[in-house]
Amino acid sequence: MSRSNPKRRILIVGEGRETEYNYFVGFRNSFESELDAASVSITVRRGRGGDARSIVKTAIAEARKFEPNRKLGDQVFLLLDTEGDGRAPELHAAEVLAKKNDIEIVYSSPAFEYWFLCHFANIPRGYFNDCSAVITELNKHWKSVCKSEYDKADIGVFDRLSSRLHTARSQALEIDLANLRNGNVAAKSNPSSQVYELIARLIGVQSNERCPIGGNWKPLGGTSISSCSKGDLLTHINGEIVVWQLLA
Repeated sequence: MSRSNPKRRILIVGEGRETEYNYFVGFRNSFESELDAASVSITVRRGRGGDARSIVKTAIAEARKFEPNRKLGDQVFLLLDTEGDGRAPELHAAEVLAKKNDIEIVYSSPAFEYWFLCHFANIPRGYFNDCSAVITELNKHWKSVCKSEYDKADIGVFDRLSSRLHTARSQALEIDLANLRNGNVAAKSNPSSQVYELIARLIGVQSNERCPIGGNWKPLGGTSISSCSKGDLLTHINGEIVVWQLLA
């Protein structure tokens, strides 16, 4: 399939019907100009919940309707929670099925709400039993952005947190780096969230910020390529602040 639209198309599928969907619709609307500059188009779809394999099957169905053209750089991402110990046995089979269908899983452990918690400074990094435990901690901070307690169906969730996005990206990266220093795998370590990596893939990273994903990065509109490891500083170009984009 060819197309005249040069934009790289991204499909993001949420695990459930509300939380992830509302967040990334808000993100897409807020970063419209940055996405245009990066030639990225985002489609967000709701999930149906269920066990991990069923959630992947929903993403596969959405991907088939989306019809990504991999040669043109289109990608499909699934936002998936590790939840408590009960879901752990499900994850390997879900990962195999997702990989077979070219779907990248973006984990939050134990729940997507830990990504929300990363928007606030000095958050706990100890083990959380489940999503409810994360929400209990989140509600200690939520009144600073909303007069009521956290609501999973809040359609304005991104707007409430948008001014804190830099904190969330930096803190989630530092949590992953700490896990790696301790000999753990970053993805699925409790607690953690790799949503910051997805956001970096969508709108890039400014120079003088740390590299969120090891690989080759190129400045937006430039030609030079820099290879960096996770946690390295992405440099200025000729003393100017630039936006670095990850090369596929």
